[in-house]
Amino acid sequence: MDPEALAIRALGFISRDRRALDRVLSRSGRERLDLGRRPIDAELLVASLDFLIRHEPMLLAFSSTISQPPEATYHARRRIGRSMLRRSDLPA
Repeated sequence: MDPEALAIRALGFISRDRRALDRVLSRSGRERLDLGRRPIDAELLVASLDFLIRHEPMLLAFSSTISQPPEATYHARRRIGRSMLRRSDLPA
């Protein structure tokens, strides 16, 4: 599965739990209203994946829901993180 697609699905999965969603949004400097106002970017996707990686029961439930092993979430996190690093190296 494409890492960004997996991360978007992770955000959708997390959004079913208001408290979990608030924690992810807070970590990425957003509020719920921002979801409709700002585009989903790599920072929010990474925050979603990081949240799942730190919360094993939710990671296992997510993995089961998308029929992927938990390692797929770790792989997506590494790929998106590397992509963020490459973009930050670009001159302004």
